[in-house]
Amino acid sequence: MRKSTRTMFILQVVIIPGIFCSFSFAEDGSGIVSRANNLYRQKKYDEAIKLYNQAQIKSPDSPEINYNIGTAQYKKGEYASAVGFFEKATFSKDKALESKANFNIANSKYKLGKVKENTELEETVSLLRQSLDYYKRAIDLNPADRDPKINHELVERELKMLLDKLKQEQDKQDKQKEESGQQDKNSQQSQQSQQEQEDSVRGQKAEEREAGEQKVEEQEKEAAQEADQAEDREEDGGQRESAGHALEETKEMSQEEANMLLEGYRQEENSSGKLEDTRKGAVGRVLKDW
Repeated sequence: MRKSTRTMFILQVVIIPGIFCSFSFAEDGSGIVSRANNLYRQKKYDEAIKLYNQAQIKSPDSPEINYNIGTAQYKKGEYASAVGFFEKATFSKDKALESKANFNIANSKYKLGKVKENTELEETVSLLRQSLDYYKRAIDLNPADRDPKINHELVERELKMLLDKLKQEQDKQDKQKEESGQQDKNSQQSQQSQQEQEDSVRGQKAEEREAGEQKVEEQEKEAAQEADQAEDREEDGGQRESAGHALEETKEMSQEEANMLLEGYRQEENSSGKLEDTRKGAVGRVLKDW
């Protein structure tokens, strides 16, 4: 019946440290350790640890005291601290104690991993692998002890399930990254397309603005040319009007001068005797020579 209960206990992986050690010390130390062990049995782990620490002052390198402190720390759930004390206990020359210390390091690593299973699965997988290594050491040191073998098998099985779970999560993350990357790519393409459209619109507006400015410039140029031409026409009109007045004055002066010249010719001809006076009553006699 006892064997069946023990097997059920380990199969459920409710892993606890091995029974704490009770070894003999010098008279002044053995009493302290004995009282500490009694407190441990009463689950007064903090008080037990205080007494173990007092005993450790007298025997600082004692693997047995380090082992007992480790078991008390484990009971408190201080698994990382327990590992440190169990590691010191592995320096024992007693192979049985060294095996138990490795076994409990494996137990502590397993517990540490389970605490992080829901938040840091990769860390849990790493700690369970370390746990298997320490179970293996315990088996090598004490092949007759069945507990490390059973726990090794159970943790190995659980590690396999966690690795499958981790792979599924990694695949899910990879898929999400791929989808996120595709979304980023689509977003970038959309932004690029939008940017190209905006650039095209800005380009068209720039061209329209440039064409408008060019048209205004041409209109201003044409207006300036028309103004110059109008000014030229106005100047030409003024010049023609002045020339007309001058021509008219010239014509009037020429008539007057012509009359004057004609009168002058007549007077000159009359004086020379070449012209005859045709008036009636005139006598046509040659004057007497003198």
